[in-house]
Amino acid sequence: MIAHVDGNSFYATCEQVFDPDAARRPVVVLSNNDGVVVAASKDAKALGIDMFRPFFEIEPKLRGHNIKVFSSNYTLYDDMSRRLVDVYRQHAERVEVYSIDECFLTLGKLPGRRLMHWGRRLRAQALKWTGVAVGVGVAPSKTLAKLANHLAKRDPMPGQPEGVCVLNSSHAIDVALGKVELGDLWGINRGRIRRLAKIGVTSPRQFRDADPKGVLDVLGIVGVRQVHELNGDPRIQIEDVVPDRKNVCVSRSFNQTIRDYGPLREAVVTFASQAGVKLRRQDLCAKSLGVFVQTDIHAPDYVQQYGNSAGMRFTVATSDTRELADMASRVLGHIYRRGHEYKKAGVWLMDLEKRPRVQPGLFDRRDREADHRLMQLIDRVNHDHGVGKLRLGSASPFQLRPCRTWHLRSDHRSPRYTTRWEELPEVRANSGTFCRSDP
Repeated sequence: MIAHVDGNSFYATCEQVFDPDAARRPVVVLSNNDGVVVAASKDAKALGIDMFRPFFEIEPKLRGHNIKVFSSNYTLYDDMSRRLVDVYRQHAERVEVYSIDECFLTLGKLPGRRLMHWGRRLRAQALKWTGVAVGVGVAPSKTLAKLANHLAKRDPMPGQPEGVCVLNSSHAIDVALGKVELGDLWGINRGRIRRLAKIGVTSPRQFRDADPKGVLDVLGIVGVRQVHELNGDPRIQIEDVVPDRKNVCVSRSFNQTIRDYGPLREAVVTFASQAGVKLRRQDLCAKSLGVFVQTDIHAPDYVQQYGNSAGMRFTVATSDTRELADMASRVLGHIYRRGHEYKKAGVWLMDLEKRPRVQPGLFDRRDREADHRLMQLIDRVNHDHGVGKLRLGSASPFQLRPCRTWHLRSDHRSPRYTTRWEELPEVRANSGTFCRSDP
């Protein structure tokens, strides 16, 4: 059996876990640069808050409903996700981290009643250890497990516990498919709905019972796999080993436009440094690097637009921050044009391969092993003492939230409670509430 587990209103719940005031109020979370609403608590959704609407348009409505607003705090969300995964690993044979708030788990063979008991225990431990409520769906395949989770949170099956849905029989699967629309199934978007309609498939049950040859003609082999999955025949495997990245990109829209080369170079060097950290986490090296810049596409018509990108190849593939930053600076020098106001920039690393497989250069005089040990030391120090404690002099001290024009706007960001010593939550208690007993 396979379980699909995800956090309920995950971003908003992470904020409510540490903020007692937020726990008593509806909550919304904004995108980068406080642009649009990307997440909302259940109470906020019930008030009809429009998702993905610009924040400045709905700010009066949020104030009118006493809704608490937070900027995105991905450092906190990522750490809370890791803690949830640690809980899942204690209850499952294998765990696939599908997204920051979703995981697939393999359970082996358990009787139906034990599956429901397992789901209740998992939910209880996740809530106790992290404060995050999760939904649990259990079924023979990943597609059905996603459907079960959908029902666990929105339309519970009769006789099943709150927040848990188990589809372990053909009857239960048939009832579940009758409760949802075709678009509620995993991977079925509007385009696929239109294509399925051409062969007379308009409901989940019809999709399950469809002729695989007809589905192959309109949806390809992926659609055929979904048909098998809906019949309880697993065709999408659990991936408990994260595949290597094909490329790495770090980019950002600035909270203010940038005209001068200096601040733009500082931003690009910082992005290259962050990309290097991502490379080294999987022991990868990049053979080539690219940089792009873009002016504000939403600026008035009289503002001249400019955007450009360029790339260069390394003589020897590398993950050394110094080489990445030097190359990024050189590429930026080729595409920077004076007189423009830049709103976005980014660095991407391509042609990645495992570090032990890197072909050395015939005339390369660098001690690559020593460089690798130095980067490992820097990463350990930054992991233990805070991101950016050790950095290039040309990069921004991004852990200190400095006054930089290119940094993200995050006027409502909460503290990073679990990953920064200086931002640990403080608990104060009235001494009169404690009883003191003399020895």
